[in-house]
Formats: sequence, structure tokens, C-alpha cells
Amino acid sequence: MHLTGKVWLQLVIIVNVVVAMDAAKILFLSCTPARSHQKPFQVVWRALSQRGHDVHVLTPNPLNDPTLNNLTEYDLSDFYEDLKAMKNDDIQYFLHRPTFFSSFVKDVVATKMFSRLYNKTINHQETRRLLRENDRFDAVIVEWIFPTLASIGAYYKAPIIGITSLGAPLVALDSLGNPSHPLVAPEMNLPLKRDLSIKERLLSVLYAFYVRLYYWVVVLPREDENVKKHLSSELPYIGDIAKSLSLLLMNRNPVFHRVVPLNPNTIDLGGISVLSPATSLDSELKVFIEKSSKGVIYFSLGSLVQSVFLPPKTIETIQNVFKSLPYSFVWKWENSSMINQPTNVYISNWIPQTALLEHPNVKLFITQGGLQSTEEAIAAHKPIIGIPFHSDQTTNVDTCAMYGMGKLLDMEDITIETLRSYILEIVNNPRYAENAKKLDELMKDQPQDGLDKAIWWIEYVIRHKGAKHLRSIAVDLPWWQYFLLDVFGFIFTVLLIFLLSVRFTLKLVFRLISYIRKPKEKSMKKKKQ
Repeated sequence: MHLTGKVWLQLVIIVNVVVAMDAAKILFLSCTPARSHQKPFQVVWRALSQRGHDVHVLTPNPLNDPTLNNLTEYDLSDFYEDLKAMKNDDIQYFLHRPTFFSSFVKDVVATKMFSRLYNKTINHQETRRLLRENDRFDAVIVEWIFPTLASIGAYYKAPIIGITSLGAPLVALDSLGNPSHPLVAPEMNLPLKRDLSIKERLLSVLYAFYVRLYYWVVVLPREDENVKKHLSSELPYIGDIAKSLSLLLMNRNPVFHRVVPLNPNTIDLGGISVLSPATSLDSELKVFIEKSSKGVIYFSLGSLVQSVFLPPKTIETIQNVFKSLPYSFVWKWENSSMINQPTNVYISNWIPQTALLEHPNVKLFITQGGLQSTEEAIAAHKPIIGIPFHSDQTTNVDTCAMYGMGKLLDMEDITIETLRSYILEIVNNPRYAENAKKLDELMKDQPQDGLDKAIWWIEYVIRHKGAKHLRSIAVDLPWWQYFLLDVFGFIFTVLLIFLLSVRFTLKLVFRLISYIRKPKEKSMKKKKQ
């Protein structure tokens, strides 16, 4: 059927009207200056924009994509300067896996760091521009660590959706009433393996109590004071804002992460696939990789724990191992030069990691075990040596070791002999790469892609103007009811009354028997006399 130009114009107008009716205005708040954390979020806000939604994003990593006409990005890239100025005392807490006691101190340091970051976000000129230029949003998506930025969702009286680039801390899971057992679902930031020792079980139990108490008594009052001072004094209490969360989307895959009980409004996305960069490896790096006859090993500790922060003795040990082996090494090194750089080592302060890992000549990835790096290694079917430092890195590396695609090596245990033997064993044994491939296939075998799931749930919340119907009653229970203290108290009281009643009855019976027996005994004595 032939359509005239006028009819085509009418169809285009109708389609645009329908799209406009379905399109929503969405605010995405993601302020953590860490490229690996921003990658899965970028995929989500790009997809929302491509679906026709009017998306506004506050981020230190804007896409700056001119093809996304309905995407407005507010640039917080100056936050990366704060990382360079981070105090040495703070850095030390992230350069070593926390011990039993330092786990508690590290939580205090981390919450203070994020509090400073959130305060700077709220007072940033780009945030002020966002608040000045927009009077409403249909949904506010917040990178969820703790709920400071959710106050902007409350400011707009919009449904709030939390999203994470990995799992979520216990206090965030509590906000939606998720059941949590310190041994079944321990805090993700603890340096724990799958098989917990008695010491680790004790740490998990004590930490679960401590982190909640510190959150309720210190963190929430501090953040509430800050948002009321810098955003609006009329906002609800920040703890109540957290409890109003409609949905929490977590970049977890139950095949890789611990299997934990979750409520319907807490979603395991199964992993958000980050697309490979359109640009290929630069010519210099590509030549270095392809001229290596024995293969290439990639070494990177991520964006927060930089290689240049390592102790000089550790750097020297790694250099000695690398130059003693016949392989070529690509080292993410944050300075322009390296003292005593081995001839078989290529250094750069930025590496296109996904493209590098996908190159067939790369045989091994030495990593800190961050989730995004680990996922990229699995997707590229590359085995790992994991040197974990903080957050979920210990669990991630231990899981890779459990699936047989790598080994865990503590930084304190790095010696020339140990590191060299680990590298040789993994590179020369194809079983490790085969297991990485098997794990990738297992993780991807799911009914819905993680990105599709995230988009569906975000639009679900928008369609229903929130998700209060998925709210667990546990959110509103007082803590003493949640932990059944009133029930146990009642049972104990009834049992105590029963036991006291039995005691009193028996005592009364014995007295009565004694009273009855006394006259008989007297009469018997008289007869004998």
C-alpha cells in the first residue's frame, strides 16, 4: 500500500505522541569516582535513554555521547582529583586486607569518606544546577551505599530505586526488610571465604551487630543533619527515607555470589554485561602484545588501590618475578615512569581492560579481585591470580578459586618463589582457562539478561508510581519484635510462672502431707508409751 507524505507525517506524529506518553523523566545519581563502579551504571542509563526516557545523570563519568539526544549529564569528574589528594592514613586501610579488629575501624573510616563525598555532591555546582533546572522526576535511581543521596529523591517526592555495582551492605538490605543470617549472608565487605572458620564466624556475628548499631547511632543522625542543612530542612528523617525505597537492584549473580534470601523488591540482576569498547587497542600496546611469542600476563589492581601505592619492597619483588619469566607483562602503572622497569614490562596509567583481556595472546590476569574486573576476566575466559585488599574482593577471588579458574594470594604472602610458582602453574595448565569458560557459561544461563531485567523493574516502578505493594512488614517492625524478644519474653514468663506454680503447689502438698502426718505420729508415740 502506497502512503502519501501527509499520511507518513501523521503516523510519525502519532508514534511520537505515544512514545512521549510512555516516556518518563528519570534522575540517576552515581557519584563514586571509580570507573569500574560506573561501567554497569553507564550501560543502564544509556539503555534508558535509548528507550526514549528523558534521563538526567549526576556522575563523575559522563558518556558525552552526542547521539543520545534525551540524555542530560551533570559532570562530577573533578571528584577524581580528590582521590589523588586522599590522605595516606585513609589509603593504608585499603592497601591491606582488614584483620579481625581493623574490620571495625575500617568501617568507620569508609563511612566518613563517603560522608565527605556525599556532602561534596550535594553542594556541587552541578547538583545545584540540576536542582535549579528541574522541578520533578518520575523516578530517582541512586547508587546505594547508604541513603544520603536518596534525600534528593525525597526532595522531588519521587519513587526511589537503589542500584549497586556489586552486592549491598547489610544495612541496605535491612532497609527493605531482607532476612539476614551472619553465617548464611555475612556482610559483603568482610574479608571472608566461603568456608568460614570459627574465628570468621565470630567476626561475622560481632560485625553484624556492630555495623547496625554504628549505622543507627552515628551514620544516620550525621547524614540526616547534613541533608537538612544543605538540601532542605523539611525532608523526612533520613532513616525513614531509606525505608521508603521502592526497589534495590544488585549487580549479583547467584551462581557466583552467595545464595541469600531476598524479598521480591530486592533483585539479583545476574550481572550487567558491559559492552566492549568500540576502539581497539592502541598501536603501541597491540604491537607489544602480538610480538610476544610466549604470551602476555596483565597486572592491574583497579582504580582505588593503585600499583604505585604498594610498598617498595613488594614492587621490587613483583619486578624480579616478571623479569625472570619468559612472558611479556602489561602493568597498569599510574605514574609516567617506573624505577627499574623490566624490559619485558609495558606500563601505562590507563589500559583498555576489556579489549586487552579479550586478546587471545593474554594468558593470565593478576587482579585485586574487584567484581567488574573479575566479571571481565570470566567473560574473556582468562584465569586469575587474585590479590584482594578490601570490600568483596576476598570473596570474589575465593569463589574463582572454588570454581578452579584461579588462585588467591595475600599481599603479605607475596614472595619471588610463591608468585613465580603461581604464574607458571596457571599459564601452563589449560584447566584454569577451561574452568573460566565453564563458569561464564553457567553464569549466563539465565532466563533474562541483567540489563533487560534492570530496565523492566525500573519501568515497573515508574508504571505503578512506586512499589509499596512489595514492601515487607519487617521494615516497620520494632527491632525487639523483629528479633522475637517479646515472644521469647512471653514464653519465658509463662514458663517461669508455670515452674513457680509447680514449685508452690508441690511445696503446699508437702506441707499438707506433713501437717496430716504429725497427729498420726503423735498418736503412735502415745500408744508405744
